[in-house]
Amino acid sequence: MYFLISLVFGFLIFMILYGRYMNVSGNIGQRRIQIDNLRDEVEFKVGRLKKGTTQINREIADATRNLDDLKSSLNDARSKK
Repeated sequence: MYFLISLVFGFLIFMILYGRYMNVSGNIGQRRIQIDNLRDEVEFKVGRLKKGTTQINREIADATRNLDDLKSSLNDARSKK
């Protein structure tokens, strides 16, 4: 009788511990998925920022060239007077 009670009690303790282990491992797996998703989002945003920065630098270079052209044409117009 004691053997049967201890066997049932041991089985209950095993099920409780196993349930907690599965819950913890499930949370760890869920956290890994969340971290992977966040990493993908960060990589995507960094890529967009790099493209945007490149485009802005290109536009700044074009505007600087246009400004230099305007300065030279203004200087030419002043020298002709």
